[in-house]
Amino acid sequence: MDIKAILIDLDGTITDTERIYQRQWVEAARSLGYNDFTTKDALELRSAWYPYAVRLMQIKFGDDFDFDKLKETCANRTLNELKEKGTPLKPYAREFLEELRKRDKRVVLVSATRPEIIKGRLSAVGLTEYFDEVISAHGTKRGKPYPEPYLYACDVIGVKPEETIAIEDSPNGVDSAAAAGCNTIMVPDLTPAEPALMAKLFAYANNLKEVLDYI
Repeated sequence: MDIKAILIDLDGTITDTERIYQRQWVEAARSLGYNDFTTKDALELRSAWYPYAVRLMQIKFGDDFDFDKLKETCANRTLNELKEKGTPLKPYAREFLEELRKRDKRVVLVSATRPEIIKGRLSAVGLTEYFDEVISAHGTKRGKPYPEPYLYACDVIGVKPEETIAIEDSPNGVDSAAAAGCNTIMVPDLTPAEPALMAKLFAYANNLKEVLDYI
């Protein structure tokens, strides 16, 4: 395979922040009186495009569910925790990016997070210089689990999806990358891949170090 670029997610793949978000989703929901909101509900929101997430929650909790308030509360709580305790990295994240640089691979971050948050998060962990491009799904018509973020990333750097490897940790991210036609590797974070998701994968790795075997 002639792989010309590596496309990689941020939260749960490079930074070990998804577990913080998931806890804060639940705590934020409880603080707003949504006591039926569970960890399973939080997991379904990983990397999810805003309208997709809104509809998902309204189907579960009713049309009057105030997703905007929940999202704002969760975001504020998460950012405060990261400022207080620092931003943790996933195992081998820095070593992985350093090895890609040695191999002269183009590396593009493809995240569901807002651009200003991505910038701050990368700066906080000292990883900004490792990425040739940073793509936020907020700049596309539809975000994950739809293919637009990865298609846009490919357009930006001038490669075909089949010439890339995409690395994701969550079902919504995998669906997005696979639908775009990228060779998708899942490095699971909070949940393993179900059989239907495994069928969409180019490979499955336990950590980023193992991903290097496919590059």
